[in-house]
Amino acid sequence: MESINTLPNPYNLNSLKGRMAEQLIQDLFSRNNYNVFNYGLERLHPFLSRVLRNNSHHTSRDLRYMPDFVVQSGETGDLFYLEVKFRANGCFEFGEKYADYPYKNAWFVVVSPEKIQCMHYKRLKAGFSITPNTHYRLTSVRSFHITKESVEEYEGYARGFFSAFNKLKP
Repeated sequence: MESINTLPNPYNLNSLKGRMAEQLIQDLFSRNNYNVFNYGLERLHPFLSRVLRNNSHHTSRDLRYMPDFVVQSGETGDLFYLEVKFRANGCFEFGEKYADYPYKNAWFVVVSPEKIQCMHYKRLKAGFSITPNTHYRLTSVRSFHITKESVEEYEGYARGFFSAFNKLKP
């Protein structure tokens, strides 16, 4: 029997961290009076996601890049695309992988063990990046109505969840 402190496949561990980050953001937005709709291909159709992984057709690419969520403000009714990324080091920037990203109105929410930050596609495309030293807070986005207290609460959850992964030995 395998020990709980050993995991056979680091890919599964990374996938789990990503899913946990997505769940944190889904709950954070729900708690702040948003309707949250799962939109990402990996969640809705995991088999199709695997089938399309190496297909270079433009429709396949567009489907693979579908943002994780569409969120709707309960206050204004406005809709937003959200792409959630977990980054253990807190860093995120666009590289060649995002050169043809089709959702120009998406917000990228980066969850790390220390912070939850976000940046709009246009700023990322212009060369800006998220690092542990930046302060691109959800509460700074005028379009979002997220309370500072709830962001701090969910950052505490992130610290707790992701610090537990450091105890695991892949």
